[in-house]
Amino acid sequence: MLGSGGVTPNPHRHGPSGAVIVNDTTYLIDAGEGIWRGLARAAMSHPEQIAEHLAPYRLTSLFLTHLHSDHTIGLPAVWLMPWAYGREVPLEVYGPVGTRSLIEHLEQAYQGDLHERRFGPGATEREIDAHKIITHEIKGSGMVYEDGNVKIEAFHHEHGSFEQNFAYRFTSRDRVIAWAGDGRVEGQLDRAARDADLFFCELSTEDMIANANWGGATVEEKARTIWSYHIRPKELAAFATEMNVKQLVTMHERNYTDPYEPDALMAEFKRHYSGAVHSARDGDVF
Repeated sequence: MLGSGGVTPNPHRHGPSGAVIVNDTTYLIDAGEGIWRGLARAAMSHPEQIAEHLAPYRLTSLFLTHLHSDHTIGLPAVWLMPWAYGREVPLEVYGPVGTRSLIEHLEQAYQGDLHERRFGPGATEREIDAHKIITHEIKGSGMVYEDGNVKIEAFHHEHGSFEQNFAYRFTSRDRVIAWAGDGRVEGQLDRAARDADLFFCELSTEDMIANANWGGATVEEKARTIWSYHIRPKELAAFATEMNVKQLVTMHERNYTDPYEPDALMAEFKRHYSGAVHSARDGDVF
């Protein structure tokens, strides 16, 4: 877990992002705020277990769930900093339609940095194409990637009015890891999550929705807006149970207690869910 937070600034949680590591290959998911430092925190927290797998030269593949800014604002860091620290091949980015436009504009925006690092004083010889991004836009649900380690499938599920919001299903030789995009269970989230060994999913409060800092001026307005984008705790509990999820990991949590009680959201969720569940923190390894 590289970033377990959401939009609201939290000094203890970077923006949403994670890494699936299979054998010697690392697959990044989403690029929230602070992902570069989230990588360092995870590596330092588990030096013997995963540090080498988070080395800059291994960070070559990124899978975006959707194009909300809190999931993509760290993209320049994932692209440029590993390259500056030794990545020798282009970054390959997989994401919804619109990803190509986002990448093209980032490349324009960072022309000065690219030129200086390649040709400025003290520049070192680099692989000729390592500074580039190869974009793979996902047109619809189905297989998006396969190599000797994993098969990766993307499945759309609802998140507000987003036409594409993907959950990813990673199938390796010995386990299945499902990573939900933000959003509701409606759509094909079941195809990603069914019988998963690990299912990573957002979690929002219903008890404390009156304290939410977005969605409207009244509780009714907030409920109408928030539940068009996100999953109620009891809905997630019923879904995870029906999908026979072995372990559920919650992330991108919305805990609106005032004063803040860090365990209140999980206590609320456990009223509805009796399965194995973990509230993720940055640097956690599952």
